[in-house]
Amino acid sequence: MLTYHDLTHHIIPGPQSFSYFIPHLLLPLALLTPRSLLSRWQSIALFMPIIVATTFHAWWSMGGVDVISVDTLLHALLLLVLKDPWADFRYVSRARIDKDDDTGDTQTTTGLPAVTANGQVDKRTSIVQPKGHTKRLDPSSRTSLPPPHEQPYPPTLLTRLPWVGTLLVSLRLNNWKINLQPHDRTQPSVPAFPTRRAFAIYALLSFARGYLILDLTRAYIAQDPYFTDSSLAISSPLPFPALRGLPPQLLRSMVVGAQAWALLGQLFYPLYLLPVGLHALGCLPDDWSPHRWAAYYGPPREIFLHGVRGFWGKYWHQTMRYSVSTPGYAVAEVLGLRGGSWGKYVVVTVVAFGLSGVVHMGLVPPEPAHVTMGVGWIRLCVAGFFWVQAVGIFCETLVARAAVAIYGLEYWQRGNGLTIRLVVNGLWVVAWFTLSLPLLAEFARQLGYWSVWPLPVSVWNGVTTGRWITWPCLER
Repeated sequence: MLTYHDLTHHIIPGPQSFSYFIPHLLLPLALLTPRSLLSRWQSIALFMPIIVATTFHAWWSMGGVDVISVDTLLHALLLLVLKDPWADFRYVSRARIDKDDDTGDTQTTTGLPAVTANGQVDKRTSIVQPKGHTKRLDPSSRTSLPPPHEQPYPPTLLTRLPWVGTLLVSLRLNNWKINLQPHDRTQPSVPAFPTRRAFAIYALLSFARGYLILDLTRAYIAQDPYFTDSSLAISSPLPFPALRGLPPQLLRSMVVGAQAWALLGQLFYPLYLLPVGLHALGCLPDDWSPHRWAAYYGPPREIFLHGVRGFWGKYWHQTMRYSVSTPGYAVAEVLGLRGGSWGKYVVVTVVAFGLSGVVHMGLVPPEPAHVTMGVGWIRLCVAGFFWVQAVGIFCETLVARAAVAIYGLEYWQRGNGLTIRLVVNGLWVVAWFTLSLPLLAEFARQLGYWSVWPLPVSVWNGVTTGRWITWPCLER
């Protein structure tokens, strides 16, 4: 029987002391304390040392970091030190009006440049909406979007409780104005879905798509010894003669990427069917229903338009954007790097992906079973995947600058220039992730992720062998 000790030492890190929970209590307490009681610097001096000390003690007790504690520390740094929610944050909401909607399409502004002359992407700007998501509301929903209402830091405890609670769960800071123009001009964010029905349909399709991709890629993994034999290199020959013409590292990297994409996709839309259902029953307010939130993923076209920068800055989910990038802006300001300088861009990018790597180190347990390398090296593998992304972005930015300088920006925005841009960026992204995903593959292989079927029921196994159940604990 799996015990808590086994789970938190051999599978995924978890709390080992009460100190782990103290930052989760102090951060909301700090945000609930008005400026009439504590000034900004008094609040920082009182709460941050305790949050930092207890977090480090929790890491010592666990034998390493975990994702939640690192993210909580970064969130505290963002909300208590680097930003001032008391003075600068305003929650932007729209009250529900029960009347038939006859509005036209709403133009989506993203704050993201199509392409800049120096090839930069501002990591503080808002996520783009998925292509094809209409902004026209279904009259059957009987919901319209009135002018937004902005709520600053509330004066009373009763009104502060929901305000602070909403801020703490708004990781992407959608529907918040934070005194940052590139972000604020896109708020409140345009809902990704016009109705609950549209959200439910998309969530179910997303679940089915992710389920099939996980099932099919796991079926391939079961036949390729690389994924379970740590002595084999990722460039070793493929097991199937019909695939021998493909570069082994390319195919295996794409399998790893497809697994990661399909798995993470299940963490958003399908799981949010519950709160959407509660909203339909009247148990949640409009602003708390996920179908009224901004999309988690941008359109895939952004990858072809902007390459690796488009993947991380526009397509991929943005749940950690502000917690990992804002410290970089603070460092750049201390160094005197302002405006759109190359030095500032380098600092912000390095800090953002550096912190992202540290966060993902928290996926490695302190005593993983059946490994062939030290736990420190495994952590470096998963963190290294994110750290090297900055290198790819810098290379891409330099090439983009050179291309714009030689041919001009207009050439790459239409006609043959746009076609070349789309093709080259697509090939470049595949090549780049073929080079960098082996780090993620080695991390997963060492932890034994590939030895377990991720789904309890396999369509592939059921059709090909008649054995639908993949988890032994479910078999009688």
